Amino acid sequence: MTKLALLSDIHGNYMAMQAFLAYLSDHPVDGVICLGDYVTDGPYPERVMELLYNMRDKYHCHMIRGNREEYLLDNIGNPKGWKPSSANGALHYTLQRMTDGDMAFFASLPSEREVKIEGCPTLYICHGIPGRIRGNVKEEAGLRKQVMQELQNDYLLGGHSHHQEIYRQQGKTYINPGALGLAIDGVGGQVPFAVLTGTHEKWEAELVSIPYDVETYLKAFTESGLDELGMTLNKALKKTLVTGINYFYKCIVAMEQEAAETGIGSIARMPEEAWRRLEERFGL
Repeated sequence: MTKLALLSDIHGNYMAMQAFLAYLSDHPVDGVICLGDYVTDGPYPERVMELLYNMRDKYHCHMIRGNREEYLLDNIGNPKGWKPSSANGALHYTLQRMTDGDMAFFASLPSEREVKIEGCPTLYICHGIPGRIRGNVKEEAGLRKQVMQELQNDYLLGGHSHHQEIYRQQGKTYINPGALGLAIDGVGGQVPFAVLTGTHEKWEAELVSIPYDVETYLKAFTESGLDELGMTLNKALKKTLVTGINYFYKCIVAMEQEAAETGIGSIARMPEEAWRRLEERFGL
């Protein structure tokens, strides 16, 4: 029998990561599977990187990168012009704090892969869906069913949607551990992940959610200077952390719609006064 911890979407939340690692100290596992989106959005991303490297030294880790790591890799040297702003201020903040070693680590990770554990069925891991790192089975109607029909393996592990779930279809199983650092469970202040127990015949999954000190974590946004750089989306993310309701996504969708309607096209080019209106709309 093999026991693995499964996590995804830390989004720079080092305090959630600390809580997760404390749990593993009390509930030993044989390895850890990490589905990407390790940094961006939260303060002190270097603290998450240190925790990841320490975890990798302690446990047998199976890791891939997420779309957030791809954003960073695609913008080495900042050709996209990230700057203090509501649209990409938090990305700018994170990029400035990543070392060459961090970026090389991200570049070394595949976007998806098989995980073969001796004596257990093969697992296929990805961030979104196979072939699409940003494929969202929660938001795209019919996508989950299609993915499972096309899946060549019996087990698919995915993140990105931030929706913790176990879904079965035609003898195949999809497991999403939720977003470790940015839960959208309608509760807030929680750290979701999963624990997999494998035998020769099958994998069983337990969805886990533990509390952490979200109020202390929120103070780090101000102490780190991130509040001044991330502006509206920063406020949306903090409200998401407290409520478990995805105000971050709500703001992005609303701004994308306004950018399309006004002909501006990109939310990065939307004026800050438009973002301020979103703050009033969503009570940020």
